[in-house]
Amino acid sequence: MADSKAAVAAAPGKDAPGGAKPVPKKKNRKPMIIIGVAVLLVATVAGAFLMLRPHDDAAGAGAGAAADKGAGDKDKKADAKKPVFVDFDTFTVNLKDPEKFLQIKLTFQVKSDAAAEGLKEVIPVVRSAMIPVLSSQDAADLMTNDGKGKLARQLADAANQALADGDLKDALQAVLITHMIIQ
Repeated sequence: MADSKAAVAAAPGKDAPGGAKPVPKKKNRKPMIIIGVAVLLVATVAGAFLMLRPHDDAAGAGAGAAADKGAGDKDKKADAKKPVFVDFDTFTVNLKDPEKFLQIKLTFQVKSDAAAEGLKEVIPVVRSAMIPVLSSQDAADLMTNDGKGKLARQLADAANQALADGDLKDALQAVLITHMIIQ
């Protein structure tokens, strides 16, 4: 009978006599280790990709060349491409329909800081050139995205024509509509 008690005590999963707890089975930790290593590997590859990918200012083949240059060269290049903006006061004009009016705020993108300073000196001339363009618009056309884009191009053309006689010829790159109300 002592032999049968020893057999019962040795049997896994059954309580041993005398309140002793059975020895738990060893779990296979191999899948957990493999999963942990895989997660670590994926995180490392993702981090390397994000750190080494070319940024927007270095396109295509130029990415390697930009990485070879010093930090000072990169800062100078970024400053040279930095857009320069000139804010205009809000315009309020009557539209083609005499019962409708337009309130619009514009921002001009120019080529350089020098062009921005020159534009600020001749703002009245540019505003004067813009009023006929704005007042000739139809409210229904301005409600569409295409109408707003067309207006921005017409305003850029009118501003460049007003600036054509001076040192600011073709200094204006874009006209941005930053605020617009039609009533």
